[in-house]
Amino acid sequence: MAPDGRLKLAALVEAPETTRDAVRRARTVAEDGYTVRVRGLVVDFSIGIHAHEKQAPQRIRVDVTVDCDRPDEGFAEDYGRVYCYERLCAAIRDLAAGGHIKLVETLADRIAELALSDDRARRAEVTVEKLDVFNDAQAVGVTTSRRRL
Repeated sequence: MAPDGRLKLAALVEAPETTRDAVRRARTVAEDGYTVRVRGLVVDFSIGIHAHEKQAPQRIRVDVTVDCDRPDEGFAEDYGRVYCYERLCAAIRDLAAGGHIKLVETLADRIAELALSDDRARRAEVTVEKLDVFNDAQAVGVTTSRRRL
C-alpha cells in the first residue's frame, strides 16, 4: 500500500493468484446470472370459476421475471446463448388456446413451468392479473415464484 493508503496498481497486477482467490473467482463466475423480463403481455384467456367467465375469454396481463445462468463464455453476440423471451411469449399465447383454466394461481404456475423449461432458467416469478373484473380496480391477480432445484 502506498503511504497515502492507496493500493499500488502494479502490486495488484503482478501479484500471483492464490488458490483461495481462484476458488472465490470461480464461485463468482458460477453464480453470475442475468434477468429476463416480460412486462405487460396482455392475452385473452378462458379463465375463472364463475359460469359467466366460461362464456367468453378475459383479458389477462402477464409479467414474468426469469433469473438465468450466464453463459460460461459470455453472450458473444450469439442468440443461441441467451434465454429467448420471444419463445416464452409464444408459449404463453399457445397456453391461452389450450382450454379453460379455473384459477389464476394455476395459470401462474403453468407459465412459471414454461419459463423454467429452458435449462438456463433457474428461477421464475410470474404475475397474472385479470384486467376487467371490477370497475373500481385496475386489476386483480396473483404472483407466484418457482425455482429449479
